[in-house]
Amino acid sequence: MSILINTQYLSRLPMLLLLLIVIIVSSGCMPDKASKTWEHTENALSITLSHDARYVLIAHSQGYVELRTTDDNKLIDQWQHNDSPDAGVIAADFSLDNRYVVTAEQKTIALYDIQAGKILYFWSLDDIRDIKLSSDGEFALVSSRDKSGEYPLYRIVYFHLRTGGIKYGFYHDDIISTIALSADGRYALSGSDDTKARLWDLKTGELKFTWPHVSKVSKVQLSPDGRYAMTNAASEGIYIWDTGTGKQLRRLNKIRATVASAAFSADSQRIATGYTREEIILWDVKSGAKLQSWKPARRYFWQSSLANVTTLAFADEHTLVSETSRGILQFWAIHP
Repeated sequence: MSILINTQYLSRLPMLLLLLIVIIVSSGCMPDKASKTWEHTENALSITLSHDARYVLIAHSQGYVELRTTDDNKLIDQWQHNDSPDAGVIAADFSLDNRYVVTAEQKTIALYDIQAGKILYFWSLDDIRDIKLSSDGEFALVSSRDKSGEYPLYRIVYFHLRTGGIKYGFYHDDIISTIALSADGRYALSGSDDTKARLWDLKTGELKFTWPHVSKVSKVQLSPDGRYAMTNAASEGIYIWDTGTGKQLRRLNKIRATVASAAFSADSQRIATGYTREEIILWDVKSGAKLQSWKPARRYFWQSSLANVTTLAFADEHTLVSETSRGILQFWAIHP
């Protein structure tokens, strides 16, 4: 059997490949490469970067967490709440100065002193979903469900970690899956399966604004200066709200995509969003313009793109750090 080959076509093949590469690069489809990559466990229950991306906290399915530096991947410490077979940290957050980290299992909260290397306080709550730590490490904002009454109450509590006192309780009509605190201590933000996001004033304890969505609110975030709120519902895309007026400022044009993580820059002018299909996008908050995008690495080339960008943080104005649910931590250079 003979095979006929069009030699004229073969002679043109290198030129066609070169043209294809030029088209890909010019269209922006070839993402930037990471400047540094570390590998961690593929089976983490949760992964949390500190606000300055200096540390990463990895919660293992065996019940313990490990604290590592992101610059050299050095193990700093590891601990766990208890020895129960059901143990496992599902959410965590750092104080702004990296002195403390708070960890939450489904029924317990622990405040860990990084400098002292020990757990300082330990508390119990029902059905914890998410947790955030105030900048000074004094308060935790906790999403939980109060089962003490005839009907469960879906609430977030602003909880004093030294005394165990609850300063405020805020409520929704369904599960509260995502919460945020502003670094300046002014606001708390909650997103619920009741399709609403709510902004709460931490000075007065009052509800400031309610922002309705069509579907469940899957991710919320607040800018460090408290000026902007971000909300995401998977079928609607990303909204940017003015916390002073309650008005919608922008709808970022990544439609019908679920945000798994989000981080504002220190100056509150940019926001990075990580998606459930291994993609990161950097946006300009005021204009809504897409500034850059990245595709995180896979551990094996044959793996699908169905992996969350679990956590994001700005190391500085020139560097963004991410880690995926596959345990791949990477540094990304931000263009001037």
